[in-house]
Amino acid sequence: METVTLKMDRKHITLLNERAKSLGRSRAAIVRDLIDEHLTKKKRPSLHDLAKEFCGSLSGPRDMSTRKLTGYGRD
Repeated sequence: METVTLKMDRKHITLLNERAKSLGRSRAAIVRDLIDEHLTKKKRPSLHDLAKEFCGSLSGPRDMSTRKLTGYGRD
């Protein structure tokens, strides 16, 4: 393994020390675990990805507006 030096706010160092002590692990092990957890997390799916099975499944007029526009290129 290689050595990396980090500059951290005191509050983060305190949180890291508390987590390491509560788990009985080294600070380096906690940082490695957090980096692995964060960087290997899958990207959150988009709204389209979540609802694409429903796209185009509704019937009815294409323009669902009830107020007819005048002007704006539509007369």
